[in-house]
Amino acid sequence: MFTAALTTMTPLEVILFRKDDEAFRAVIKIFRFQIAPHVANLPRMNPTAEFQTQRVRWSATEAHGTALWVRRLDLAHPLAPGNKAWKLMYHVERAQRQPTPALLTFGGAWSNHLHAAAAIGADLGLRTIGVVRATAEEIAQNPTATLQDCKDLGMELFPVSRAEYREKDLPFFRAWLRDRFNNPWIVPEGAGDALGVMGCKHLITASDLSNPWDAVIVSAGTGATAAGVLLGLQESASLYVGSALKGVQMEQQMEALLERTLYDASWASELMTSVEVWNDAHTGGFGTITPQVKCFIETWEAETSIPLDGVYTAKTLLRLQRHIETDAQLRGKRILFLHTGGLQGNRSWR
Repeated sequence: MFTAALTTMTPLEVILFRKDDEAFRAVIKIFRFQIAPHVANLPRMNPTAEFQTQRVRWSATEAHGTALWVRRLDLAHPLAPGNKAWKLMYHVERAQRQPTPALLTFGGAWSNHLHAAAAIGADLGLRTIGVVRATAEEIAQNPTATLQDCKDLGMELFPVSRAEYREKDLPFFRAWLRDRFNNPWIVPEGAGDALGVMGCKHLITASDLSNPWDAVIVSAGTGATAAGVLLGLQESASLYVGSALKGVQMEQQMEALLERTLYDASWASELMTSVEVWNDAHTGGFGTITPQVKCFIETWEAETSIPLDGVYTAKTLLRLQRHIETDAQLRGKRILFLHTGGLQGNRSWR
């Protein structure tokens, strides 16, 4: 079965017959297509309603003639707003196909990913298990607001130590988890894998391609959303990525994800030529909410009435402001910012 979702150069060996009925082999190459059973046979899932994309009059962009549009993913899903529904869409379908349908994934005490997985599971009647970097006492007696929501939504929370959590991607640990929880579908932290990338490809619409943006801007943690958006854009616009992680080269992380998704290293490298990554957008480190970031959120929200989260969206927009002020590259352009949600995490500092 063929799919245009994962496109690459795939050799296909077939047996042909000449007129004298003598068989011979031939290799057919189908350009930029591949047989991809791991996603091709999955039906499309509609995680949310229609996108709301609105023109925003922000002083930082208006002053330089830049037209800013914001795609409000924070409004897209009543229970799991933001980009998470797209990162999880193919994983959820796989989880539903398990002999005993269940989804297991990983996260910290304020994880947007765990929160979204629990909400989607509750919405679909799907069992969810969250492996949490915390103690049993923290979960039972003093859970964060995020973990309490997960419990209320029916997610089974399983505490592990920091040392155990570091082993979460190792085969032996995953085998133990499958045995412990009756073979659930296991999703990596943040759904940062090929299925997460393919889900986020759908964040770009047909109208984005028929009426291309000059630039699209998105935040990144695992890099899966950014990689998916890059695939969806089909080189119609430049992509700017604000990394929330300190000490991580997001370009390499994105390219590795693309290579695993496309099975084509050269094509992944080619796609990355239209990306500019802001590796300094973290403002001190993941989860660090500085007074500058808090002040920026207050100013932005007063001007636009659009809420931001402190870990991802606020830092990326702050970096965009600095870019426009110091570089003419985006001045006078028509740009789209993808609001990836994460607002529930603001309870950790507000």
